[in-house]
Amino acid sequence: MKIKVFEDQMTRAIKRLVGIEIIIDTVEEARRGLGLILERTETAKREDFKGLKEIRITQKVEHPTTAVEHKLAYIIEFVLEDDSYLPMEIALIQELQRIFGQPAP
Repeated sequence: MKIKVFEDQMTRAIKRLVGIEIIIDTVEEARRGLGLILERTETAKREDFKGLKEIRITQKVEHPTTAVEHKLAYIIEFVLEDDSYLPMEIALIQELQRIFGQPAP
């Protein structure tokens, strides 16, 4: 499954959870930022989290109103060992969506 996270959502989550302000411009920076967030999730502490084989991140530039204005979005895809880990994936996505949806302090 995939989720879409905007750069500002990720930076706010990192500020809130880790206490640092960072700028995310690349897929590698998004991967490192997501790692900081995942370390603090309850789902990552579950035994079945080991079934998460890979996390793929791609960058997408969106133009919500004009060709000049743009927002960076990251498409995060979770790849599982097999479908038996689907409940963990759902729990992780729900937790991340709560984290990314919270406003900054």
